Amino acid sequence: MSFENRQQVATCIEDIGSDINQVSQDFYRHLLQDNPALSRIFSGNTAALNRKFFNMLAALKNVKHLEKIEASICQLGERHGQQYAVLNEHFSPVKKALMTALEGYLGDGFTVELRQAWDGVFDEVADLMKTAISRTRHADDGLPSLTGYDGDLLQAIGGEEVVLRIHRRFYDVIFDEPWLGKFFRGKHETTLARKQTEFMVAAFGGENRYRGDTPAFVHMHMLITQEQLEAREAILRDAIREEGLSEEIVERWLRVDRGFWAGLVKTSEEECVLKCFGQYPVVAKKPDAYVPPSVLPSKAGDD
Repeated sequence: MSFENRQQVATCIEDIGSDINQVSQDFYRHLLQDNPALSRIFSGNTAALNRKFFNMLAALKNVKHLEKIEASICQLGERHGQQYAVLNEHFSPVKKALMTALEGYLGDGFTVELRQAWDGVFDEVADLMKTAISRTRHADDGLPSLTGYDGDLLQAIGGEEVVLRIHRRFYDVIFDEPWLGKFFRGKHETTLARKQTEFMVAAFGGENRYRGDTPAFVHMHMLITQEQLEAREAILRDAIREEGLSEEIVERWLRVDRGFWAGLVKTSEEECVLKCFGQYPVVAKKPDAYVPPSVLPSKAGDD
């Protein structure tokens, strides 16, 4: 790839400027809709995901003198392989999502020439990282347990209709919950149950028909704490048990669900990202004398 092509990419990144979060959102939407298993790599709240995207573009921007930073790119590949279990085949869907997001942002400005420049620069960096990843991984190395995906779970659960029934039961309870229910004001239970079912069916190894945003972006304006997610999990656990599923299935479902928590948890309103002008963070104040769902009698009884 020529220096001129690298310069084209660097200039394009500079021109994106303050709109980088917009491009980032489109990138993750396309990437995780088509590849839900990659949620285990691209995890974290909105701010963390945007930082990862910014860092990726920063690496591409700095390849104007690739030969001088080749060692740094290789080290980046080694870290991705060791810390996040990134595989060589992951680069293709990332590239596809990036090119789609750029095309959506630039429109007619994403000319054939500019597309070819991006294509070449991405491949240059990816090839270096792939080589480094291959050096750090042996054929018999075990991968960390996947979170946010379980490819055989849908069949074990009994199909999509079972997942939908569980979600309907779940939302029937959580809409009236005195603390968590505040997040659902103005929402429609049936619509949420359907969308959540489409999303989780893909995470359970079924057909991916979900076309909404990723959890991190759907909830980016909400102050959601670890305690609230644990209370939500208790309600979900009961809903799964009431369907008569085994404790093994319950735990597998919840393990997948927890894989998306990192993108939701925030510690303050400052971490909330507002979707439009005039919007306020959604904050649910814990009621006085609140009784967590985890200490309520289980509707499923003792197992």
